[in-house]
Amino acid sequence: MMPTQVYGLTGFGVMGITAIIMLLEWPFSRNPDIKEQNVSASAAAFLDTDHAQREDTSPEQTSIRQEATKMTIPLVLAPGDTLLGVLTEAGIPTSEAYAAINRLKGLIDLRTLKVGQRLDLIVSIVSEKAKERRLENLTLLPETDRLIFVQRTSSNSFDAQTQQIKHSARLISVSGVVDTSLYEAVRKQEVPQSILLQLYDVMGLAVDFQRDIREGDRFALGYERFDDGDYEQAHPGKLSYVSVTLADRKLSYFRYKTREGFTGFFDAKGNSVQTNLIKTPVDGGQLSSLFGQREHPVLGYTRMHKGLDFAAPRGTPVLAAGDGIVTQLKRKGSFGKYISIRHDNRYSTAYAHLSKYKDNVEQGRRVRQGEVIGYVGATGLVSGPNLHYEVMQDGKQVNPMTVELSSRQILTDDELARFRRTAKRLLQDLKIKAPKNTAQDESYILEEG
Repeated sequence: MMPTQVYGLTGFGVMGITAIIMLLEWPFSRNPDIKEQNVSASAAAFLDTDHAQREDTSPEQTSIRQEATKMTIPLVLAPGDTLLGVLTEAGIPTSEAYAAINRLKGLIDLRTLKVGQRLDLIVSIVSEKAKERRLENLTLLPETDRLIFVQRTSSNSFDAQTQQIKHSARLISVSGVVDTSLYEAVRKQEVPQSILLQLYDVMGLAVDFQRDIREGDRFALGYERFDDGDYEQAHPGKLSYVSVTLADRKLSYFRYKTREGFTGFFDAKGNSVQTNLIKTPVDGGQLSSLFGQREHPVLGYTRMHKGLDFAAPRGTPVLAAGDGIVTQLKRKGSFGKYISIRHDNRYSTAYAHLSKYKDNVEQGRRVRQGEVIGYVGATGLVSGPNLHYEVMQDGKQVNPMTVELSSRQILTDDELARFRRTAKRLLQDLKIKAPKNTAQDESYILEEG
């Protein structure tokens, strides 16, 4: 029997590669869990056929073939791992690993492989003393509905193909009360991290998590859960519904795809939560300074602060708050590296203290909402890395937190009726009973839908 080893399973995403040769530099965590198992009938038949096609039929070769052991090796990518490193560490010859990867990359962008990605190898061992194993089959499930497998076709050649996976889906409904924070309250309900991130993306457009959410506030949400049967354990899909009840109001949003193909979250009246300008144009930034009079952190005296500051690590992506055209991209005094965008005849935005600009962003270029335009830095007159963000309305700076912005999509007529029917079915499937509060509330859907 082969010695048992264990591959590690941990957190963040694995950096991708653009060419097979770069895989040589992608380090790997040492830990394969190698279990000697029976290979599937189809794989075994394939291996027998492959061996039968060999020209060498000497008694010695026949003896080796009879001693061959087939086993499966389940692997999991860990931080710093590479596909090449995984295969060679598992005992696969480098030439075979290259050949298999070369076929695999035609079906998947290897840069999309994440930490936690599972691989299954089928290998054959011709001798207990052999230092290398013969790769027969490699399978992975890179997406929720697609299986990719690579199979040996000759002594050192492989073929690769995909197979669609049918999965069953069901809706999960959870609710709770905020104790310390919305994040902690949702995590207590064992909501998957991917759903939690979607929740923050949606509600971050409607509330300030630091100032609006209080102890005793309530939340409810619904999301998809898929089961791929024998291929993988159950995994989350998309967030479908979210509701937060605050002290002074209730906000509820439903995921909906319009006939024109726009997918977003809409309130009960058919107004999308997405507005023409997003409230937080930095990925993961924390609000550190408000609009209004304040003591300047460097100059030491009080003066008007005509924007919002978001503290974030240097290099954090800065996003365009809305669709528009870049009107300025330059150093601008105490603002340091600075970008301004005109969104329409009434609104424009500005972004200051950047460390650098995105390579393809230049003056006069059109950008889309949410597109990366630069990176957080500490250029200009600042005490540390942060983004200074301004909104100009009719040429005058206004408070980005209180400015009234129109919804990016407003459903009307037949589209609104279709949305209400969809939202009503969703609430019924989630078994959510809405209290009679306001027209913003689910009761509006249940009565009018």
